[in-house]
Amino acid sequence: MQFTQNTILEFFDSSQKQFIIPVYQRAYSWEKKEWNTFLTDLKEQIEGDNNYFFGNILLETIKKGKLYEIIDGQQRLTTLVIFIRALINVLEERIQQGENIDIDLDSKYSIYLKEKGNIKLRTVDYDKACFDSLIIENNKDFNVNSVSQKRIKNAKKFFIDELSKEKTESILKIFEKLEETELTTIELKGKKDSALMFELQNNRGKDLTNMEKLKSYFMYQMYVYSPSDETETNIEYISNIFKQIYLIIKDLKDIDEDSILIYHCYAYIKGYAYRTISDIKETFKKSTKDKVEWIKSFVDELHNSFSNLKKFEQTNLQYANDLKKLKIPAFAYPFIVKGYKYFGDSEEKLNHLFNILEILVFRYQLINSRADINSRLNDILKKFNGDLDKLAQDLKNKMNESWYWGDQRVKDFLNGWMYENRVLHYLLWKYEEHIQTKGYSIKVLKLVNEQIEHISPQTPTDGSPLASGYEINKDGVYDDDFKNSYLNCLGNLMLISGSHNSSIGNKPFKDKLNSYLKNPLLNQQAEIKDFMEGDIDNPKWTKESIIKRKDEIVNFAIKKWDFNNCG
Repeated sequence: MQFTQNTILEFFDSSQKQFIIPVYQRAYSWEKKEWNTFLTDLKEQIEGDNNYFFGNILLETIKKGKLYEIIDGQQRLTTLVIFIRALINVLEERIQQGENIDIDLDSKYSIYLKEKGNIKLRTVDYDKACFDSLIIENNKDFNVNSVSQKRIKNAKKFFIDELSKEKTESILKIFEKLEETELTTIELKGKKDSALMFELQNNRGKDLTNMEKLKSYFMYQMYVYSPSDETETNIEYISNIFKQIYLIIKDLKDIDEDSILIYHCYAYIKGYAYRTISDIKETFKKSTKDKVEWIKSFVDELHNSFSNLKKFEQTNLQYANDLKKLKIPAFAYPFIVKGYKYFGDSEEKLNHLFNILEILVFRYQLINSRADINSRLNDILKKFNGDLDKLAQDLKNKMNESWYWGDQRVKDFLNGWMYENRVLHYLLWKYEEHIQTKGYSIKVLKLVNEQIEHISPQTPTDGSPLASGYEINKDGVYDDDFKNSYLNCLGNLMLISGSHNSSIGNKPFKDKLNSYLKNPLLNQQAEIKDFMEGDIDNPKWTKESIIKRKDEIVNFAIKKWDFNNCG
């Protein structure tokens, strides 16, 4: 282990030196808040006489004097190189505009960015093309396809925009102060020293993701518990597994890394009682198994969970797509994690599992109770071993036992005030699919500016009387019973495009009906004629009409979201 005090200029100033961010490290994560702090600190330093301190940089020596892996400090160094690119760009532009600036920018480029063919800083593999294009080669654009790549692109723009506001004299002072900034490099040899030092470094309360903290903890525990002749190999094993996990993370679109860690621990550590990585550490310490094997087993299973949730993001199984439309709550994911473990190669069984979860999530979203569902699901989750029929029955029993999401309460909600309920759009689309199977079928479509239509219109905001054809009293308004029990129930609500909705508003029911029949984008618009009172020349939309249509939709929903009908 070697400690060296350097300036930033000394740190970079070698034609052969190259710094690599290994793929098991997280990708670039700094955003505007951190960029602004970085720049503000530098600007404050040029007002005083003291040198700025950049902190410690932890390196693993791969080839002395030439090649180093960055163990700690990758976010700061990546930001530094992006900032220097922005500095060079702003000064180059001013020189091109005729300003006389005493600085050798080619030399600065060679020191900090690229010396002949040697790129000084290499990011994680999956961001190299982006970083090299935007920062090293200074291309104006790059088709970014990950969050970290967007941050690299946005950081460059941020620094260019901010530096462009500064006078040239100030920019040169900032550059000079930056080169004089001190840092301490700590060179380590081998994964064993790296694991030990990284764990000690990150006990300082640095803002790491939980995945990073867990990685460093496990690497350190391998140092503690491995036989001396296996230490290096075991630590390398952990770093390689995390390398694979981070390769998966870059492809994830909807779920972040720390959330997957939580879902994994819900499934395998303490159920929904899991809170932080301290629970993992506690379980590890209490385990009577071989400690090295425990860690290997855990990280192997964790990798499987990441891999399987990536598969879930990419699957097009019917009920997986339905779950995604419902916006999956956290309590559902550990069941998905376990499902892939037990029958990940069977699309039939996976779709059955997703169907069960879709029913559970629909009920949860429909009722939106403040009651704690996690505590009620905990035993079911812990006991779930792949038996789908048992899972469906256990959920049905528990939901009815706890009442909050049971059959009767679902029925009560469906029969009640449904306008603005968070599953209303989803429910009406599923009803549309249902009635299409009963008659002619329309191709899958989307409504432009999708809205909910009140067939009996809401009271006009301008205070004008309601139009004809609706259940109104002699004063031209709804009575209290209608407003409380009919206006916002399922029987009076329908999917419609925004333009169609705005065009019919408070028109007489006859005009509305004609518009539904003239261009029925959905069957639920065409079938309104089946529930109305009167005839086509004198149609009425009454309480009886609404009740008949509501009963039709409710009966459909009760059957569809019954645990006995899944699979």
